[in-house]
Amino acid sequence: MADIEQNYQIKYCDKWGAYLQQEASRLEKYVTVETGLSGKMVAFDQYGILDFQEKTTRMQSTELDEAPTTRRVIHPHIFTRAVGFDEFDAKKLANIDIPVSKTIESLRAAAGRTMDQVMLSSFLGTCYTGEYGTDAVNLGDEQTINADYTESGTSANSNLTVSKLRKALTMLQRAEAWNEERRAYGDELVLACSAAQINSLLQEPEVSSFDYNTARALVEGKIDTFLGFRIIRTELLPIRNGERTCLAWVKSKAQFGIWDDFRVKISVRDDLDETLQVRAKFACGATRLQEEAFVKILCNE
Repeated sequence: MADIEQNYQIKYCDKWGAYLQQEASRLEKYVTVETGLSGKMVAFDQYGILDFQEKTTRMQSTELDEAPTTRRVIHPHIFTRAVGFDEFDAKKLANIDIPVSKTIESLRAAAGRTMDQVMLSSFLGTCYTGEYGTDAVNLGDEQTINADYTESGTSANSNLTVSKLRKALTMLQRAEAWNEERRAYGDELVLACSAAQINSLLQEPEVSSFDYNTARALVEGKIDTFLGFRIIRTELLPIRNGERTCLAWVKSKAQFGIWDDFRVKISVRDDLDETLQVRAKFACGATRLQEEAFVKILCNE
């Protein structure tokens, strides 16, 4: 006679779980968003800076200058993903439903992450200007705070520090990219960094002390704002050889464009034996409008 243990059954749950993941765009609220775009590229024209010349001669000839204008363009990035379920999957899954709703949720989460990746890669990478949008513009060394930056003393590689934030704020203010008047008009100062940088800041006396900061950083281990920066945590920032590239920017100069917002279509594919297809798509792009409104902060993790 067989041992009863050989008849033990496996009990399966009747609901689908989900993997840990970033579930929505974290940056979209902190950039300037333009929707309903069309065309192979979209131009954002800006008016430059004028100054005066002193008049030194009576009834002198008037000299005309061209208006100082610049142009930045956004090219669309088109993304699609389709997931299929065979016509007999529902029967074979027995007491658990086909995960259509979970598929849509996961596609929506992936779209949010991808939009953030488009923004970060555009803000950190090559942007385009010129009449036809073919002239490349990069974020130069003058807009970069190195990993070994210190306000005084011997230089040494470090993670995110209050000193680096002060330096970034000073750079933005000197370029007139940021002042408190801009906040009154709805503009915002933003810092994107990873959990490692937030942990580093929590160890700084200016952040961890009641004399400098609110109790939230101490009690909740959470920093929403510091030195005027809205701090956004993202793990999508590039890291190379243990050095994370963080980014500070002014909201009004970080342009994000949407050609086609996230959409999902569910259809039956007769060409694939009535497979149920869940297909999502969207198209977007981003650009810096001015380099002076962005600062790269290199942090050693």
